Amino acid sequence: MKSLKKLVSVLLLLTLVLSLAACGGEQQAQGTTPTPSSPTSTSSSGTNQPAVEKDPETGLTPMANRTPITFHMFIRDPGQAPDPNNPVLKKITELTGVTIEFEFLVGDLNEKVGVLLASGEYPDMMFGADAKKFFDAGALVPLEDYIMKYPNLRAHYEPFMDKMKAGFDGEHAYTLENYNLERIASPIFQNGGAGFFLQKAVIEDAGYKVPKTVDEYFTMINNYRAKYPTIDGVPTIGFEILCDGWRDFCLRNPALHLLGSTNEGDVIVDQTTLKSSLYQITDTAKAWYRKLNEEYHKGTIQPETFTQTYDQYIARISSGAVLGMFDQFWNFQQADNTLKADGKFERSYICVPLANPGLKDAYLEAKSGTISGTGGITVSVDCKDVDRLMAYYDWLLNREVQDYLAWGVEGKDWVKVGTVGKALTPERRELMRDTAKKRDLTGDTLWQYTPKMQGLYPDGAPCSPGDSEDEFLASTSEYEQKFFTALGIKYPAQVLSEPKKMPAYYPVWSFAIEDGSPARLAHAKLEDVCRKYDPQLIMCDPAKYDALWNEFVAETLAGKPEDYLNEVDRQIQEKMAAAGN
Repeated sequence: MKSLKKLVSVLLLLTLVLSLAACGGEQQAQGTTPTPSSPTSTSSSGTNQPAVEKDPETGLTPMANRTPITFHMFIRDPGQAPDPNNPVLKKITELTGVTIEFEFLVGDLNEKVGVLLASGEYPDMMFGADAKKFFDAGALVPLEDYIMKYPNLRAHYEPFMDKMKAGFDGEHAYTLENYNLERIASPIFQNGGAGFFLQKAVIEDAGYKVPKTVDEYFTMINNYRAKYPTIDGVPTIGFEILCDGWRDFCLRNPALHLLGSTNEGDVIVDQTTLKSSLYQITDTAKAWYRKLNEEYHKGTIQPETFTQTYDQYIARISSGAVLGMFDQFWNFQQADNTLKADGKFERSYICVPLANPGLKDAYLEAKSGTISGTGGITVSVDCKDVDRLMAYYDWLLNREVQDYLAWGVEGKDWVKVGTVGKALTPERRELMRDTAKKRDLTGDTLWQYTPKMQGLYPDGAPCSPGDSEDEFLASTSEYEQKFFTALGIKYPAQVLSEPKKMPAYYPVWSFAIEDGSPARLAHAKLEDVCRKYDPQLIMCDPAKYDALWNEFVAETLAGKPEDYLNEVDRQIQEKMAAAGN
């Protein structure tokens, strides 16, 4: 009888345990988002502890929780999502259970942001959207507690937590920056940011002369255009100006750099007084647009440049017929890659050191390993499972996973050079120059739009091909080797002045300005006035230029830019004080 009672008791206890387990399993399957209780707590929805043996194909250790889940991510850049059969992304999903649906921008960014805010319904994550607007709308999840839970995320972001919090309300971090976090800086091989770019063929034709002034630059362009009116059957285009949407920095920002400044955005900052001012209405800006007016009437600049879309701009550059432009290299790099993939290395571009006479160019910024504090990836309040997402990001930051996304598989996609060096195989290198193949056959899209390692690892190994000197040299064509030798340089960045170390506040363009504030309204007015007048100044009757310029300056000042400048100055002082300066 006693034995029977014991058996019944055991069966009841077992039933209770199984019931509790079932309830817990149901809660996890529903993908609820737990609130992190402490920096050291462990999420039930994600862990990096090995659960199974390593994947035999990649050598990667799968995540313990591989329950299928899909996150939707909006990206502010025009583009195309990878093929659903992308082998690398399929493998990552197999190892994690996570699928990322990428939605790239179609149309105008401001309109898209406005639609999202009006609807009150948000994608799980967003990249490069106006984070401050979503913050003001209460649409973003504070991330600092999640970051501190996961070892890779914590190591990656904890050194910058104060700056991440200062970018918004001073209490919480809302962004995961996915660029420029270099613990150990790699060499700067070329200017990846803003600058005046010129086809290598133009420099070669001029006897390897590197222009240093605006007049020299356009003289070389016009001499080449007169000598070669067509390139591969396409009429030669002297100078392009991209004016499409938020990328119209190509139209609005050149004068800033002619004044010897790095990329601050819509102001120039005196590095002695740390006071901001407008470069848009300086004598340098007036002379720059007058020069463009002169070149427009010569035919160096074509009318279509003011109305073309970004895709049309990229197509024109990819044709090899465009001799020069002001842009940021990352913005047209796909076109440069296309030219190289087609073997047109002489049609690819190099940044040249244009500045006002007597001033030193400042196109290169010393790699600081710091962040803007407001850029990168944001996670919305509608995210299906924040803990699961952050566990996934933490897993992606494992060095082996980073190598797989950035480099591929050893032996097949890359090879060792020396002790820690790496270089791509010729086949992989050609694939990476093909935009469609890179998107559909590699992990590049996922690597670009997630937290990543950049620069060098502590052992000196490069984090990505872009950080590798061995890869840069191996990818240099015979034409480019001859070109660089003729200029007496090893890397194209060496035609520019040495990298400039920037102060702790930098850059102004990253400053979060409160929506609806006088500063925000003044900044928007400044942008609108420049967008209205800059094309007019370039295309107007030369005899009417001075009158139109005076009208532009008057309307600029009527927009109360001092409200914006005062806020910029306040934030500069605040950020410098926070950094102990």
